[in-house]
Amino acid sequence: MNDTSIEFTSFTQSILKDLQKKLGDNYSVFSHHVKKNNGIELTGIVAKRKGCNTSPTFYINDFYKPDITREETRKIADMLYDHFQAAEFEDDLDLSQFIEFDKAKENLAFKLIHAEKNRELLKLVPHKLFHNLAIVFYYTVQEAPFYGKGAILVYNNHMKHWEISLDTLYHTAFKNTPVLFPSIIENMQEVMRGILMDGIEDDILCVKDTEELLDEVCMQELAETKMPMYVLTNKQKLYGASCMLYPGVLRAFAEKIQRDFYILPSSVHEVILVPANADTDRDALCEIVTEINRTQVAEEEVLADSVYFYSKSMDKVLWIS
Repeated sequence: MNDTSIEFTSFTQSILKDLQKKLGDNYSVFSHHVKKNNGIELTGIVAKRKGCNTSPTFYINDFYKPDITREETRKIADMLYDHFQAAEFEDDLDLSQFIEFDKAKENLAFKLIHAEKNRELLKLVPHKLFHNLAIVFYYTVQEAPFYGKGAILVYNNHMKHWEISLDTLYHTAFKNTPVLFPSIIENMQEVMRGILMDGIEDDILCVKDTEELLDEVCMQELAETKMPMYVLTNKQKLYGASCMLYPGVLRAFAEKIQRDFYILPSSVHEVILVPANADTDRDALCEIVTEINRTQVAEEEVLADSVYFYSKSMDKVLWIS
C-alpha cells in the first residue's frame, strides 16, 4: 500500500465528508451496513434531505481497492453526488398501507433465495422451503418513483403485528405475484440479441449490418452449448426466478415443447430452461450454472449452484443436483 492510499473505513469517511460538503446543511449524509441476500454485507451511503422520509442508498464496496488514493476518492464522491441529485425523491414516500394487513395484502409478493446461505435471515422472516431454496415474502412499493422496484422484506414481527398465519401470507403472495409480476419466456438467442443491441450505438452500424452481426454472435455463443435454451423471468426482470412456482407456467412450457426440461437457476432474477434429450449431459449443465454464478452474477444475486428438472408427467419440479 502506498503512502497516499487509505483503508476502507477512512475511504468511507472521506466520501461522507466530501458529500456532506457538496450537498450542504439541508442534508444528512451517513453510512450504514446492509445485509443483502446470501449473507453479503455491504456499506451503503445515504444522503437524506431534511423533511423527506426517503432517500436512495448507493453501495460503495465495489469502488474500493487497497491502493485507492485520496484523489480517486474525491472523484467517487463527485460521481455519487451526481447520482444522488438524479435519484432524489421530490415527495415523501407513503408507507402507511404497509401497517395494516387489509391494505398491505394487495402488494404482497414472494421471491426465492438460497436456504442454507440465508439460514440466519430465515430465523427472522416467515418462509417456506422449496428443495434447497426458500420462499420469502415482501411488500412491493407500487408508487413513484419505484413502481414495483422497491421492496420491504416481511419479517416475523410484521406477520405478528398483522395477526395473520404463514398460510395466509403464503396464499396472499401466491395470488398476487403472477399478477404484479407477469412471467415471460424468451428464447436465449433473442435475449442475447437484446443485450447486444443495448450496447451498440446507432451511428456505428446500419440496422441491417447490426442485426447480421448480432445473429452471427448469438449463433456462435449458442453453438458452444449445443443445446436450446430459454429464459424464464418476469416482465420487470426483478426476482423473476420465482416464476418457476407460478401455477401452470412450467406445465404450459412443457406442453409447448412436448418434453421435460431442466431448470438452471442463473440468478434470483431468472432461470434458464433447457429441453431434455436422451443425450443431455447433466454434468455439463451443473458446470454452466457454476460458471454463470462465479463469473456473471453478483454474489448477492446468486440463487443456487443446482440443477432442477421438470417432469411433464408428474407436473413437478425435482432437485437433481
